[in-house]
Amino acid sequence: MQTNDLLIQRVRLYIFEHFLKHAQPPVCEQLMNEFSISRDEAMEILRELESARHIALVQGTARILMAFPFSAIATPFRVTARGQAYFANCAWDAVAFHAMLRDDVRVDSFCHHCGTPITIELRDGRATRVEPAETLVYLALRPTQWWENIVTTCSNTMVFFASPQHRDASDLCAPTDQAASLTPDQVHALSGPIYSRKLELDYARPTREKLLDHFAAMGLTGDYWKI
Repeated sequence: MQTNDLLIQRVRLYIFEHFLKHAQPPVCEQLMNEFSISRDEAMEILRELESARHIALVQGTARILMAFPFSAIATPFRVTARGQAYFANCAWDAVAFHAMLRDDVRVDSFCHHCGTPITIELRDGRATRVEPAETLVYLALRPTQWWENIVTTCSNTMVFFASPQHRDASDLCAPTDQAASLTPDQVHALSGPIYSRKLELDYARPTREKLLDHFAAMGLTGDYWKI
């Protein structure tokens, strides 16, 4: 079965717009009704979108678990924007809401080590409030490992720490060549190529070459940032 590329684009955008409006994903049956397609056609499109790394499904089902940065389930990463509350998949996705929406965003989360509440407010492309002040985003796996199991990666290895000391005291702490510690502003800048056009019909994930150029422009070089 060959599925029209434009239809796949329309379904992808519909999923993101539904998440944005309702803070939850549409179900497969809604896609069938909205686009007048069969269950088999809807399933093929969902698998195409998952393969292209736009969404993640609950394993063995047609249910949408993630549409990056949106999470269909409660997580420690709560985002408030445009009067609506959302759950992000991970610390990076929480900050990336600002890159996607280009609107004021508040992130409420916790230190992965001790549970201390963390608040980050973003406006006009930068973090205007970070509490505690030393809060960092920690990526405990190398980029080449992220998509081996993106659910595990997001849920457990992309987190906030209240300070470098809390990172170092955590069981999650990895050798410096296998992990990365970033400020919220760095994560926002890092998010640009991946997230800024998510709500446009013709969005496509950036190529490996574009991402590598972006990493290098940010000074993110070395073995860790090879993809």
